[in-house]
Amino acid sequence: MSKDYIAEQISWLDGIIIHPENSNLFHAENQSVIQRELSSRWINENRLALLNDLAEKFGEEEMLTVIDTIIYMNCKSGWQQVGKEKGNSLNSFIKILWEPLKDLGFEYSIEKKGNQTIFCVTKCPMYNLAKKLGAEKWMYHLLCLTDELTIIGFNSMIKFDRTRTLMQGHPDCDHCYTDLLL
Repeated sequence: MSKDYIAEQISWLDGIIIHPENSNLFHAENQSVIQRELSSRWINENRLALLNDLAEKFGEEEMLTVIDTIIYMNCKSGWQQVGKEKGNSLNSFIKILWEPLKDLGFEYSIEKKGNQTIFCVTKCPMYNLAKKLGAEKWMYHLLCLTDELTIIGFNSMIKFDRTRTLMQGHPDCDHCYTDLLL
């Protein structure tokens, strides 16, 4: 079996993908089948090979719909809990999510304008991994789409905007957080 870089680098996805409540998310039979198969095979197989296999078996669009739904429901509720436990101000969010990323090899600048905080990410180890694996589309759905959900769950009074990502082939990722209470 080939090395599973996704399992090594983003193991936190395991709890999201195999969450027991995921079976309640899908009413369409095809999507339920995909969810069950994804969940039952996720831990024991190479993640990228599994994603590609299921996309070939069920169609990429159906597969992405299932992943997006799982990510949406689990990520949002997970960050809602973090906000309750650690305080849900924008400053807390930056301290919890963004500050540790520098130690993981991310490079970004921060600009503050009134009630907006703008991050410009120029280096992302997750993008580097995706590019190495030829998995940019999968990683965009598994990782990049969580960005908006984290803040929706954390504090719905902070608006998130992004127009580009490294994962989509742009030179940087722009993350703009607007604190609607300021």
